[in-house]
Amino acid sequence: MRRVVPLLVLILLIGAAWWAYPLLQPLLRFGALPRKLEQPLTVLVLGVAPEYKYYHQRAPEDFRGLSDVNLLVRFDPGAKRVSVLSIPRDVYVRIPGYGWYIINHANKFGGPELAKQVVTDLTGVQIDGYVAVSVEAIRNGVDALGGITVCVEKPMQYRDTAAKLDINLEPGCQHLNGMQAEGYLRFRHDALGDIGRIQRQQAFFNALKQQLLTPAGLLRIPQAIASVEQNIRTDLSREQIASLMGFAAQQPQLVSLLTPGQFGQGWEVNRAELGKLVQRYFGDTPAATQATLEDLRGQQAVVLYAAPQEAAAIEMRRKLRELGLRVLLREVESTPPRSEVISNGALELAQVLGEAIGMPSRVSGEAVLYADLTVRIGADFASPNGQNQ
Repeated sequence: MRRVVPLLVLILLIGAAWWAYPLLQPLLRFGALPRKLEQPLTVLVLGVAPEYKYYHQRAPEDFRGLSDVNLLVRFDPGAKRVSVLSIPRDVYVRIPGYGWYIINHANKFGGPELAKQVVTDLTGVQIDGYVAVSVEAIRNGVDALGGITVCVEKPMQYRDTAAKLDINLEPGCQHLNGMQAEGYLRFRHDALGDIGRIQRQQAFFNALKQQLLTPAGLLRIPQAIASVEQNIRTDLSREQIASLMGFAAQQPQLVSLLTPGQFGQGWEVNRAELGKLVQRYFGDTPAATQATLEDLRGQQAVVLYAAPQEAAAIEMRRKLRELGLRVLLREVESTPPRSEVISNGALELAQVLGEAIGMPSRVSGEAVLYADLTVRIGADFASPNGQNQ
């Protein structure tokens, strides 16, 4: 027995070393171990599109391509929250020294520093640092995690021979590998274009967070970090990286937002609504707000459902109308992954409605465009008699 115990300890140490080994390279490179995040930190995350030297030949990655993903991210230890504002690539802005262009050109013209300046001009938010990510990070990271389960809402078919991207996805919840996940995140060949792509990205972030918190996900984190480290560039200091690592370990709440606006010349930003979101989720002293059932009166709600939930959707419309909401029904091709109330910013309204109809609520840019509140009826929806629809 005395010999068995040391042997078990040795096996455990070897297992721990094997698990942590992939982290050693990035940790040694950044020279940082997790520490406490004392003050809010705001970061601009740029998803950089690949560039080409010749016909269908990728140029070496220098992270100076068009930024087709633009995320303003605030890590707030006081609120224990990560707020992510997605800025569509087709927002027209004045780029200093170049004139009016869509915002994804800022990184190409002047790198991350110019991109930071342009986003600050648009939102009024001061940015502490940037993280630029190449498309290879998607494939490598998802494969290192063993794939990820997402619910594809519609058929997605598209082939890009230059980018060697072949998208062929059918509706329904499914486990995607790295190449499939990249296709899901980059697809924008439908009526919503880049806005639909942003909504899928936010659904992906939510699914990723849920998967990382599982035992299997936690075990794969070191391999995932090591696999994407070469596909990332940042100006964050070692201390800042260490603080973000420590903050992530606290499992903060994730809030994902879409820049308010409407289709026009590109995506035309609603400056007044954007100001409200910035004050609420990116300010140091956000205004305290409360909501009651009375505040639901006159709000526009859209009920999303698949064909098998039609009866439940009709019943939900009746309930919502009794609460004073204006209601539209919208049938979708794939059953929503779960029943929930979603709002693009109005947290209190979503919470009040969720409590009234017995559904969880969250803030996300996945909400239906131009609606105040979105009610999803998923396969888990329970009818009044307690049976799932």
